[in-house]
Amino acid sequence: MKPELSIITVGYRSEKTIGPFLDSIQKNRDGISKEIIVVDNYPADKGASVAEKHSLKPTVIRNTENLGFSIAINQGIKVSKGEYILIINPDTRIVGQALKYLLDFAKKTPKLGAVAPRLLNNNGQIQPSCFMFPTIWNAFKYYFLGCKNCFNKYNPGDKVTTVDVAVMAAFLVPKSTLDYVGGLNETYFLYYEDVEFCRRLRRFGLPVYYLPQAKVQHAHGVSGNFTSHLKSPLAKSAQIYHGAIGSAILNAVLWVGQKWQKGLALTSRKKHV
Repeated sequence: MKPELSIITVGYRSEKTIGPFLDSIQKNRDGISKEIIVVDNYPADKGASVAEKHSLKPTVIRNTENLGFSIAINQGIKVSKGEYILIINPDTRIVGQALKYLLDFAKKTPKLGAVAPRLLNNNGQIQPSCFMFPTIWNAFKYYFLGCKNCFNKYNPGDKVTTVDVAVMAAFLVPKSTLDYVGGLNETYFLYYEDVEFCRRLRRFGLPVYYLPQAKVQHAHGVSGNFTSHLKSPLAKSAQIYHGAIGSAILNAVLWVGQKWQKGLALTSRKKHV
């Protein structure tokens, strides 16, 4: 029988997280017919073996080296049989009926690019997980025009809403959408693959939704955002995304903008001394 939902996760140093992740799926008595596909990108630990021994019996694909996030997800998509694909990190935990909320929303939304749940930190606080497209103009508005959500992750609020980009820590896509627009862009080893995919969805007129009723706990609540891009691995992927000239201009805006913000903060402190 064809499953409704294919859950695809990429393992990398996930020996300690993959078991609890699978447990959280198993505890959900949501009635969804599902398959789980684990693509392991780190043969140096026992993450793949832990997954294989789990009672859920996921399909495990063992890569002999780290092929990157995009390639690994596409490997999972190629062997998947579900009508809907959930891309999700192994450092997450399903909260309550999150899978049912996501799937029900997708089923009743005929024109759908993707839908993402609310992410929660381990302490239960909301984790900002959406952002606007990281354009040069949005960076300028963030640093110089006071647009606080223009160039960093934010929480869209408590209502269902469309967003430019939702991070792929938990990200549900209809298989029909993937057949239409293609899988993840394998040019991106890590980072910006979510931005590029959401931009492609936008070009095809397919919206990305944020569904706060569905909640997923995500351990990496301190992951970097685009304002720290100059000193992070994001820079290489950003150069692919923006091109050499666009990336150089963006870096200049970020550098000047950070100096500007520091100058304003210093001036403000002196006024209050």
